[in-house]
Amino acid sequence: MLDEAQFITDPRRGITVELILTLLLRARQRGINPQLVALSAVIGKLNDFDRWLDLPVLSSRQRPVPLIEGVLDRRGMFQFVDIDGSTKTEALLPQHRIVQRRDKPSSQDVIVPLAQELVAKGEKVLVFRNMRRPTQGCAKYLSKELGLGEATAVIDALPTQDLTGASQDLRESLAGGTAFHNTNLLRAEREAIEKGFRNRDGGIDVLVATTTLAAGINTPASTVILAENEFVGEDGRPFTVAEYKNMAGRAGRLGFNEIGKAIILAETPLERAQLFQKYVLGTPEEVKSSFQNRDLPTWTLRLLSQVRGVHASDIPALLVNTFGGYTASRGAPRWIAAVEADVTNLISRLLLAGLAEQESDIIHLTLLGRACGASSLSFESGLRLVELMRQLDASQTQPSLTLAMIQVLDEMDAIYTPVMKRGRSESVRASEVTQRYSQATTQSLQRYCRDEIEFWCRCKRASLLHDWIEGTPVDILEKRYSTTPFQGAVGYGDIMGIVEGTRFHLRSAHQILTALFPDQPEFLASLDDILRRLEFGLPSNAFALAELSIPLTRGQYLALANAGCSVPDDVAALSFECLRDCVGESTAVRLRPARRPAA
Repeated sequence: MLDEAQFITDPRRGITVELILTLLLRARQRGINPQLVALSAVIGKLNDFDRWLDLPVLSSRQRPVPLIEGVLDRRGMFQFVDIDGSTKTEALLPQHRIVQRRDKPSSQDVIVPLAQELVAKGEKVLVFRNMRRPTQGCAKYLSKELGLGEATAVIDALPTQDLTGASQDLRESLAGGTAFHNTNLLRAEREAIEKGFRNRDGGIDVLVATTTLAAGINTPASTVILAENEFVGEDGRPFTVAEYKNMAGRAGRLGFNEIGKAIILAETPLERAQLFQKYVLGTPEEVKSSFQNRDLPTWTLRLLSQVRGVHASDIPALLVNTFGGYTASRGAPRWIAAVEADVTNLISRLLLAGLAEQESDIIHLTLLGRACGASSLSFESGLRLVELMRQLDASQTQPSLTLAMIQVLDEMDAIYTPVMKRGRSESVRASEVTQRYSQATTQSLQRYCRDEIEFWCRCKRASLLHDWIEGTPVDILEKRYSTTPFQGAVGYGDIMGIVEGTRFHLRSAHQILTALFPDQPEFLASLDDILRRLEFGLPSNAFALAELSIPLTRGQYLALANAGCSVPDDVAALSFECLRDCVGESTAVRLRPARRPAA
């Protein structure tokens, strides 16, 4: 079952979705008939997507809770589509309640009275902001303005160790019955907030979140407010209609409300009308492949990794199995012939790089080629990694060096890395890499760089990762790698984006390095340790604690390590009092149920 099938159009994730589907479709040619269901709540014109999958289309526009969608301007006028399908405009807020609260007009002027109105009616309100910092600020000022009771149960459930800079903001918000949800929070904090918001009596009446909350997390609200109508953050692009519909669809709590409501905020009546036409009346974008001609080498290599051998002349036909190739060949019958020259050039590169071998007219990928084809890396990044690692003596190389080498890949350059672009304050990152790795590593990070800023970003990521796996507390990492509180500021969400991105691509690199260094089992085994340390953020003398019977937070693991524990048996030898100080009362009881303290 494929949920969120519209992700096939996503420039970053689309290739993975499409190639998985392509593999399943090719299985039919071998007599294997997997059952396939593709789901989407926000899909537009199918553009033969259903024909490519050879699936019937089942469509329904029914919602368990009817939804009102509309746009509210600063005059308090609300233009909306009612549940009967008619378009109406009415005053949702008295204009005198919309007052300027800061030195210039802002969304806060509307959000505050709107939230007051909705909460007074007993509604749960979800406010979407497009960046992490505004979610925190919005939750804090709503906490002060609304005057709600403290979310005591949620506060009691929050972790107390290895906290982020956002953790204090969260506690301030919860003191007034509001909360925010973004990647600057620890996982345990986000889980506590989600539970508290879903619970009728959880104490959280207003939740302010970044748009990632709309992608699959079950936190429905009575009313959804979209404070911005475009991305102005990391990728700087407008919302698609499908993304808007996903967020709007969070409105309406089955069993709580008879009707849900989604409200976009606009400045003027003109902007209100424009947003109403674009988003409320808009149709989700049609399904398209993310395939681009520049991606031909990557797609071809991944398809070749699925076959044992193929005639060179048959390779273009493999591309027709993809949705992109299917639609292109249907639109232009000579499309296959047009890509033949590109495929011929690609075969030459594969043979030269040792990724493929040719026997007569049959092309076989080598073990190294299959590792590259099965990886998450683009063709060019795979070649880049092979070139860099071939220059190293694996028997003399510290496995942690791979954390730095991964930063040279295009996939890692695409990960958002906060950096101060004005002046040269970030140039210190180069010396930090030299201190943590070596001068040669710093020089390697300069390879394939587009500019100095990109080099500084690579150095910042490499140094941060070194400190992460050494167990440096999060708050220290945030301060150490933030240049100023506003420009180049690093939050927990940035740290985890870098950590998870590196971990994801290092798993792919591991397969490639296994093919490159088959006679270096110790080096390869050490890479497994690095991957585990990345996952938990633990130093080498503590990551065995991850084998404890129940999962802990990073802060709890580090507290145990600071208490002298390096393996689970050390934890078993701790007194209950010391264990409680490290992990808290409830977790200590779970780890040591037989030692439950007397009431």
